[in-house]
Amino acid sequence: MTPSLTLLPAVDVAAGRAAQVVDADGHRDGGTADPHDVVARWVSEGAGWVHLVDLDRAFGRGDNAALMADLVSRCPVRVQLSGGLADEVAVEEALATGADRVVLASALLADPAALGRLVERHGDRVVPAVDVREGLVVSRGTSLTLGPVADVLRATPVLREVPLLLVADASRDGTRAGADLDLFTGVAGTAGVDVVASGGIATLEDLRALRGLTSVGVAGVVLGAALYHGAFTLAEALEVAR
Repeated sequence: MTPSLTLLPAVDVAAGRAAQVVDADGHRDGGTADPHDVVARWVSEGAGWVHLVDLDRAFGRGDNAALMADLVSRCPVRVQLSGGLADEVAVEEALATGADRVVLASALLADPAALGRLVERHGDRVVPAVDVREGLVVSRGTSLTLGPVADVLRATPVLREVPLLLVADASRDGTRAGADLDLFTGVAGTAGVDVVASGGIATLEDLRALRGLTSVGVAGVVLGAALYHGAFTLAEALEVAR
């Protein structure tokens, strides 16, 4: 039997409120919802994981560290914590919240020694991110570009020692432009590890297509804009994922 696809509904936090990225440059919709309520909604609708993102930290606008820690402590399901975790101190602080997994900002790919230490210390609790825009690995919120995807993956052997990567399509994040299946399967194949796909998911057809790729390394999907804009419900997405 083909394994199921793990779905991680996203809760993006900016200025203490739940927000939604509306374009690939990290602009947000100025959300007004309490992020605790949004987490509770996804849990009530069947989420087994929640993907928490500190947008302010990710784009260099400050942080919501205390709020993120509180969200993690109150969440009754597993949490993947993300957003600007670009050095060892930030990663250790994020892990101290008790989050099941933390996503390492792609900027850490430029420091393989630090990345290696984090992987050695924390194993599958850390998930390196590979943010991709127009075929290049980038660090969103900064001007850093690391190079072509395949080159970066081959030059960073520690990525082959982790069980999971998060692959974020930075050109499609928040746009509902459709999932770039070749990007996600290409990274999985080159790195030789499973990936969680993020960016561009627009319809249930995108999810069906990704569900069909679980045998070639697509293990999960972060869901954001499509859920928030009502393209489908979490219940419908979970049915497809199973």
